[in-house]
Formats: sequence, C-alpha cells, structure tokens
Amino acid sequence: MKILIAAAGRSGTTLACAAQLAQLLPGATVADLEMVWPDPAAYDAVIVGSAVRMGRFARKAAQFLQLPALKGRPFGCFCCCGLAENAPRYLAQNLPAPLATRAVTGCFGGRLDPLRLRGMDRFIVRSVAQARQKENLPAPQIDTAAIGRFVAAFLVACGKTEKME
Repeated sequence: MKILIAAAGRSGTTLACAAQLAQLLPGATVADLEMVWPDPAAYDAVIVGSAVRMGRFARKAAQFLQLPALKGRPFGCFCCCGLAENAPRYLAQNLPAPLATRAVTGCFGGRLDPLRLRGMDRFIVRSVAQARQKENLPAPQIDTAAIGRFVAAFLVACGKTEKME
C-alpha cells in the first residue's frame, strides 16, 4: 500500500513527527508541502499533518486539504501544537467537513522552541513558553505514544489488522 504523508509547518516539529510516522508505516512517502506539492491520486491512502498557529493549520496544509483527490481513499490528519488539550477543537475547525467525518485524527504534541523560529513567531513562542513556566506547566513535547495510537487506528481504517510489511 502506497501512503502519502504530506506535512507543513515552520519549525520542523511537524516534519519530525511525519518522519516518525513513516518509520511505522513502511513504504510511506513524506512530502514537505512547503517544498513540493505531491499528487494524492498516486497513493492508496493519504495522511496530512500540520502545525497549528493561533488555532489555524499551516497555509499549505489547509490548501492541500481542499484537493478533490483526497476523497474516496483512506485519510488521516494530525496536528502538532504546543497546547495539545486544544487539539480536538483545532482539528474540528480546520478539517473540511467531508474529510472530518471519515478521518483518523490525532495530535502528536509539539515543541516551543523559539530558537527555531524568527520574528513575530519567535516572540509569540517565547511568550507562551514563559507563561507556561510561570504556571508550572510542563513544556510541550512530541508524544510518541500518540503517533503509535494513530498508526494503529489508521491501519484499521485501511482494512489492515496487522502491521504492514
């Protein structure tokens, strides 16, 4: 089974999660939507990943989610964000209705690393990190267990009951 994992983000966290996901789905292809625009029709299943900024998916991921070729094939969507407790709302707000009803979804956590960003993004991330620290909240991190749960659910959605070979 050919699986496309198309991801978009600014700091590299979403692509790092896409790479971890691909390791668990042999034969999967990871595409950085900021660099390439793959044809989802060439794949049996598609997963789209996006960073979340101010409650919105990355622009390229949001545009990719509008493609008609995503309909009719197994579909998954994950997000990476610093406030994982808000992920269900972010997914509901950003997934187009026809995809949302049948998508396998998940949140893979995130990182607040201002050194990987520039300008206003750096300022916002630094401010959020400082606010979390003042409230004694842990820093967000990538949730590898969530990636594993997503893979299991996605394989079931694809009609696979065992790990792919």
